[in-house]
Amino acid sequence: MAVIQISRVDTIVFPESAPAPVRYAAGELKRCLEGVFGAAPTLADRASGFPIWLDCREGGLPGSSFRWEASAAEIRLSAGTPQGIVYGAYALLEALGCRFLARDCEVLPAPPLTLEEGGHEEAPAFAVRELFWREAMDGDFAVRLRLNSARSSIAPEQGGKAMFYNFSHTFNQLVPAERYFDEHPEYFSMVDGKRLGTRTQLCLTNPDVLRLCVEGVKKWARENPDYNIFSVAMNDWYQPCCCPACAAVDREEESQAGTMIRFVNAVAEEVEKEFPGTMIHTFAYLYCRKPPRHARPRRNVIVRLCSIECCFAHPIDECGCETGGIDVQYGASRPFGGDRRRESAFLRDLRGWSEICENLYIWDYTTNYANYLQPFPNLNVLQANLRLFRRFGVRGVLEQGNFSRGRASALAQLKIYLLGKLLWNPDEDVDGLIRDFTEGYYGPAAEPMRGYIGLWRHACGENDHATIYDPPSAAYLTPDRLNAAAALLDEATALAKEAPYRERVEREALSVRYVQLAQLPLDAPDRDALIDRFAADVRRLGVTELFERKHLEESFAAMKASRYVTDRSKVSAISYPF
Repeated sequence: MAVIQISRVDTIVFPESAPAPVRYAAGELKRCLEGVFGAAPTLADRASGFPIWLDCREGGLPGSSFRWEASAAEIRLSAGTPQGIVYGAYALLEALGCRFLARDCEVLPAPPLTLEEGGHEEAPAFAVRELFWREAMDGDFAVRLRLNSARSSIAPEQGGKAMFYNFSHTFNQLVPAERYFDEHPEYFSMVDGKRLGTRTQLCLTNPDVLRLCVEGVKKWARENPDYNIFSVAMNDWYQPCCCPACAAVDREEESQAGTMIRFVNAVAEEVEKEFPGTMIHTFAYLYCRKPPRHARPRRNVIVRLCSIECCFAHPIDECGCETGGIDVQYGASRPFGGDRRRESAFLRDLRGWSEICENLYIWDYTTNYANYLQPFPNLNVLQANLRLFRRFGVRGVLEQGNFSRGRASALAQLKIYLLGKLLWNPDEDVDGLIRDFTEGYYGPAAEPMRGYIGLWRHACGENDHATIYDPPSAAYLTPDRLNAAAALLDEATALAKEAPYRERVEREALSVRYVQLAQLPLDAPDRDALIDRFAADVRRLGVTELFERKHLEESFAAMKASRYVTDRSKVSAISYPF
């Protein structure tokens, strides 16, 4: 195919009546092209010179998809929705050589620009693309990655986002135990013959619980008319109700998802009468991950299957091993079980839900929550797992990572960039993306940083598994590998003499330093002084958490108190809005 050369863009053309997202797309094209050429194209409703046309027509391309036609005379970008025009504008800029690598790293090419002549069309692999990493929640950056994350600050004029009022654990919001348990213990889980008032779930066969949940969702919907998805979902632990009525349903369904889906269907049916088009979201998680035998989610129910027990060192469809159980509240998991060479229970559950659920979503995990700074060797599974989800018809994916309010290490920025690109298109060239990222983000230190990334891409052998709560004693964190990683980081630091490259390398180096310090015996010389020096650099480089939602200064004290930071009993929890 012929390649055209573009030495200037004179006008960006769209009608005066164009909606705000089309105008936003035009402004972004103007901003970036001015940075390339040194002269800003004119925004106009008629063409002159070499133009880029923005054409948004209802009934055109579906959803968020877009198309452009390029010739030596013009570029015409079209979409059926304003959101599609925004995504198409960023994709066109990328095709011209622009790179949106991080919130604080945008790379513009030198002119002239080149573009393949003819047509180009794209559509996202997943309708909802959520990156639950703090730095990916910035709306300006999120939309450049073509995300529509519900928790991001993407504005309506940027094309908007998925309108989840909430997508998390809501049983205690809808029927608070602290409000109802004393007078109505029958609303809550019966376990071993006793109703539980703490760490409890709801009794899903109780008609009053159904009434309260329906009323609660309707109240949310009335007070938040811009939202169309509301969560009715289990609390973030086990303890399902085993009263005779609930147990009978679950026996019939051969899964504790039986009571869950029947209950959520009933909520969805009642809410739909007043709010047609509203969706009810719930989880297939922990005790209710297995699909029910008979119940089928209604057309207005979203089921989000969670991969929390999976091995994250190997692709899901290549590893049959899973942890024996997870305690999210204490950041711990049981040892792996299963057969590496056989199909995992999660893969069977994914297949089962895909056969019965019209709106299947995924909650996936992409960092180590017990040790945010610790290297997490999952780079080789990101693409494979997203391809798997696409193959099973998944409509939305949430990739949860480090959502602390400060900066992140452990290759966080690279993972955000890769995940953003792969959520749109799981067939992207990962090696090419890594090369683009390292060249732009690390500048003169790109080569040793690629070596560092490669070291962690290949850190796990066939029998080395990774869970989201691995300790600093994990099998893949060998002294030889850590020393090799430190040497590459030293080389990168020597090359990255100026800001911002040096700071980016130093922040990444915190990852290896953390593990090496955690592995030191308690009687190692100068251990506390080394931890104090590390703590000073953590603060200087903007990191605010070592462990998920735990007090930073107390975390440093825990590092001093026990090898591998096994004793965290004196580290307080912290809370903040997502």
